[in-house]
Amino acid sequence: MNDDSPLQSPLQSPPLATEPPKESPCPLPEATVETKGSGGMQLVWLIPLVALLIGAWLVFKTWSEAGPEIVLTFKSAEGIEAGKTRIKHKEVEVGLVETVTLSADFTHVRVHAALVKGTEPFLTSGAKFWVVRPRLSLRGISGLGTLVSGAHIEMEPGQGSPQRDFNGLETPPPVRVGAPGSRFLLEASSLGSLDVGAPVYYRDIPVGEVLGYELNKDKKGVTLPIFVQEPYNALIRDTTRFWETSGVDLVVDAGGFRLRSSSVSRLLMGGITFNTPDTLDSGQFAPENSRFTLFKSETAVAEGSYTQKLLFVLYFKGSVRGLSIGAPVEFRGIQVGKVTDIRLEYDFQETTFRIPVLVQIEPERVIEISSSGIKTLRGDSPHEFLQTLVKRGLRAQLKTGSYLTGQLFVELDLHQNAPLTLVGGTQTVHPELPTIPTSLDEITASVTRFLDKIQSLPLEGIGKELHETLKGTNRAANAPETLETIRAAHGALTEARNLLKNLNLQVEPMATGVKGVSGAATATLKQLEETLVKVDGLIGPKAPLHYGMVEAVRELAAAARSVRSLIDLLERKPESLLFGKEKEGVR
Repeated sequence: MNDDSPLQSPLQSPPLATEPPKESPCPLPEATVETKGSGGMQLVWLIPLVALLIGAWLVFKTWSEAGPEIVLTFKSAEGIEAGKTRIKHKEVEVGLVETVTLSADFTHVRVHAALVKGTEPFLTSGAKFWVVRPRLSLRGISGLGTLVSGAHIEMEPGQGSPQRDFNGLETPPPVRVGAPGSRFLLEASSLGSLDVGAPVYYRDIPVGEVLGYELNKDKKGVTLPIFVQEPYNALIRDTTRFWETSGVDLVVDAGGFRLRSSSVSRLLMGGITFNTPDTLDSGQFAPENSRFTLFKSETAVAEGSYTQKLLFVLYFKGSVRGLSIGAPVEFRGIQVGKVTDIRLEYDFQETTFRIPVLVQIEPERVIEISSSGIKTLRGDSPHEFLQTLVKRGLRAQLKTGSYLTGQLFVELDLHQNAPLTLVGGTQTVHPELPTIPTSLDEITASVTRFLDKIQSLPLEGIGKELHETLKGTNRAANAPETLETIRAAHGALTEARNLLKNLNLQVEPMATGVKGVSGAATATLKQLEETLVKVDGLIGPKAPLHYGMVEAVRELAAAARSVRSLIDLLERKPESLLFGKEKEGVR
């Protein structure tokens, strides 16, 4: 090959031959081209078309079978896991948690869940959701099954408008939907020892429980919804009374100490008891959601049944230590009211103090027996009735209810001889009932009067007179004349005794000298009489010395009798030192 010859590109065709081509022995076949119509479809396009249809059908099927999506709000996500935590109703799975996120302010969590189709009618404002986990409470142990299967969210359908966003409950509701029974509302001034789940009793049988509590609209009380099971809900009528009960009920008042104990559950949780009083009108059946008043105790139920209450003021001069607000007002041992207020007032004009005590009297506790039968004083005028009793001796007095606690109460009774004294006059807002001093005040006044009488006696003068009388008696007894008279009388008696002895020995010899002896005896007796007259002049009944002695002894005897009477009364009735002497004709 010549190096100087130009290079040929491999893509260039070879140079044309100058010689004519030689003819091939076998001619080549020619291809035949057939052209199909443009409107036909090739089979290869059927595969993606079928796949598209199947996908569309799956999408439609998934969309048509998908249930609603909801959002649950909880304080924490304890026990909740995305893609694992199930939503159940009566142990049937109705949904699955998809995602768990925090709220924008990081104060709670938001759980997004998908429910199965068909649950849309139950997603209303009344539906409830809570996490089921092991719980230990005063009502017992619940959720033990989740120790093996894991926690899940329980759903409880409700009624109301459609809703997709719910606030989850931190604790399970005490009563499930569909439980046989009725719900009622109780109105109370405060919650007290009650809590959610506190039992409701009827004759010490648990028949229901407290569902919750909330403030009233006016924020001055508490409303407690309760649930009563069947058939006990049929026992509740419009006259039924509810009151609080606890495990230990300790009352300290004018009646002393009263302690009542019950079960441990009542001690820990408290409770509510209801009862329907046995009256001629038992009332009508109470419909669901009826409202009732919740009283603090069974005693308060009886007090609440009296609607008519009258206010009176009492004025006491002595100490009212031991008298407190709420102390009972009794009439012969039966409570007819209570003390509502105690104050201390100062009178600038008289520069004295007085203690007004406001009492509340319930006249419905008293019934009047007439010829036509028994009727209450509700239709009459209670003020006129009490004023009539005041004219007949109705008085108020403080008495000790218990020496152990020192509590006082107000006793109303009829004292016919007691003076009618009104302290307040026309300036009092409420009608006034007259009062009398206490028994201790009466004893103190009696002792004071006795001591005043003793002090008013001229003891010094009586002592001087008695001293002078004794000195005069001593002088008269030791006077020579008295001694001479006594000696003469003694001699005369000796002579008379000797004379009688001689007369007994010599009756006949003495008969002759009877006249002489008689004359001597007459002279002796005359001398003795003169001596006795002299002594009588000194200490006889008509002598001044005798009169002074008699008066002194009489005064001392009267004082001794008074002291002896007081000692005898205290020996027989030592309690009179506190309660005073009983008056005749007063019962």
